[in-house]
Amino acid sequence: MTAAKFIQICASQNDLFALDEQGNIYQYNFTAQAWEKLVASRSQESPERSDPRNTRLHANGSLLGR
Repeated sequence: MTAAKFIQICASQNDLFALDEQGNIYQYNFTAQAWEKLVASRSQESPERSDPRNTRLHANGSLLGR
């Protein structure tokens, strides 16, 4: 496995995150002294994109599409 090339690193008081060229997000594990790739997941309660309860704007409803 090759090392990811990070294009951005963000630090808070207790965490360290990085973004690679492909848009993947990593969190630094201080115990293991290694970067761990975060995997997106959806909870059962999260609305799908097509669900009217989803308050986020859709790409086809953005100002760019008008």
